[in-house]
Amino acid sequence: MKRKTIILILVCTLVLSALCGCAGGRKDVEDAQPEKHTVVLTERQKQILRERGLAEEYDQLTDSQKNAIVKIERVLTYLGDTYDDEFEYEGYVSGGLDGEYVTARIADTYPAEYVNVYISWQGDHYEYSDNYREIMAEPEYAEQVTEFLTGYFDPSDFQVYVKISRLKEAGDSVVERAVGIPDIMINGVYSEDKVKEAAQAYAEWIAGMEHKNGGGADFRIYQPEDYLKIDAYSYEEYFGKDTLWLRVNVDSDQSIEIKEYRHDG
Repeated sequence: MKRKTIILILVCTLVLSALCGCAGGRKDVEDAQPEKHTVVLTERQKQILRERGLAEEYDQLTDSQKNAIVKIERVLTYLGDTYDDEFEYEGYVSGGLDGEYVTARIADTYPAEYVNVYISWQGDHYEYSDNYREIMAEPEYAEQVTEFLTGYFDPSDFQVYVKISRLKEAGDSVVERAVGIPDIMINGVYSEDKVKEAAQAYAEWIAGMEHKNGGGADFRIYQPEDYLKIDAYSYEEYFGKDTLWLRVNVDSDQSIEIKEYRHDG
């Protein structure tokens, strides 16, 4: 499983603000009311508090910390009950543009894979939604793009990385159902014309999918000495270090646009 750099906001003080709405992902509904009594914390909750230098007794926490640690436990329980993987708490965000959510690491994944579970208040209960399905589909998406591009490049000379923001229901393949732009990192042993040919073919492939409704990809060419340093842990660090970047865009009407951006390399 590959991945990407994720910026996690670890709120050590576990400050809780008003609940915000959220969308997308798989959902589970749980009735909940604000905590009004002392609760006995689980060992997992105590460990989370201990690692952040906070009191391990519920009564010694602030109101916002009490609310947060209870929600974190409920989210981790939801994940464990819903999916077969094990999950480790990574961070909590009390609100903002993305709403309120808990981030959990999928255990034993390298590079690390993270699931965000969004929390919304629906009148008399909490509702959870997450991006687990999207994360699980990313390797297959990358594999299908890799298989297509193997007709143009040697597999050792390009790498495909992708983040799926949403999976649609209609479509014959993950590529057709997924919303997300692949990053295609290419060894500079190929001519620009060859890369442009592959980019055009990719765009036509996407445009020909009945349910895709648009998409694209970023084709990035690197000097061979830089390409050899790129891997699943570091690929995002090499954005902007390419010598040629082709941004492929396919609109919902199947029109194709390919823009070129050049760097010194």
